[in-house]
Amino acid sequence: MEKFKSFITEEKKQPYELLIISHDGIDDVNETGPLIHTTAQKMGIKSYLAETMGSYMEDTKDGKIYYSFPVNDKGEAQLSTTKTPVDYQKGFVINPKKTLVMMRGLNPRASCESWKVQAGTLEHEGYKLINSVRCNEICNDKWHNHIIFMRENIQSPKTVLVRHAEGSLDAAKKLNNKYPMILKTAVGSIGVGVMYVESPKALEGIVQLLYREDKYIDILLQEYIKTEYDVRVIVVAGQVMGAMKRPIVSGDFRSNVSQGSIPEMHELTDLEISESLRAAKAVDGDWVGVDFIPSKKRETDKPFFIEVNSNPGLTGIEETFSKKFSMTEKILKMFYNRDNWS
Repeated sequence: MEKFKSFITEEKKQPYELLIISHDGIDDVNETGPLIHTTAQKMGIKSYLAETMGSYMEDTKDGKIYYSFPVNDKGEAQLSTTKTPVDYQKGFVINPKKTLVMMRGLNPRASCESWKVQAGTLEHEGYKLINSVRCNEICNDKWHNHIIFMRENIQSPKTVLVRHAEGSLDAAKKLNNKYPMILKTAVGSIGVGVMYVESPKALEGIVQLLYREDKYIDILLQEYIKTEYDVRVIVVAGQVMGAMKRPIVSGDFRSNVSQGSIPEMHELTDLEISESLRAAKAVDGDWVGVDFIPSKKRETDKPFFIEVNSNPGLTGIEETFSKKFSMTEKILKMFYNRDNWS
């Protein structure tokens, strides 16, 4: 049976080319970008690492040519300035039938609206984007992500929206005034914009300060669930690639690898696998990181899902699984199968 499965997989294997678009300076996207680029080249996949800032496309008879400022192997972009003009690197010819586009720069905190228009244009013209514009729109906004979870009956911590600058205590009442609470800005990543709130006085002060800095900010309050670790699950094309346990950082309440958590491989229960796949599907995710807090009875009780990340960094999980296999290579192999492009 295994030989038959292997035969079917080989039959569906089709070479492809890879356009990786990201922005130097957003979280770790350009640490992950070079990792994907280097791994793809080792696998014989023609790959092009591009910088979103200043990029543009030209139409050809069969597709497009994508132009970008130079990007080195560390993901550092060389942008043009008045004092130091920089020429574009040689353009990359793309075609919707053979080019997979990984667009990792659609971060609402540090991006141009035109980048989203560029992504939508590529989608409209038949290119497969990892991930879709819709997936990014959901995952880039924690409140939107939470609403989707509720709509799909995916268990998550109780979460409420602070409706205005003086609405923090009203929001806290909906969580039964149970402190400590977790405060999050709707837009944020790698643990930035997440705070541990221990009292009503502290809550009011933080919310008022945030609104003073940005009157259009969206702020969430979330029940605090004490745990020793949370879990990041990598889901690609409806399959779990692997999972890692991220212990809570000493002296902190967060577990982000970027904040100092040292992850380790983690074996999921059947229930955790099925629920993680549901969470990824709910946000239209092709390749995502699904984060959850495990329940005390992992075999029988559903975990509490925190969010889905549409631009998961790979450096942490690549290192975690390095003695077993290359997670990046395993992910790229999934897209040899064109069924995973649909």
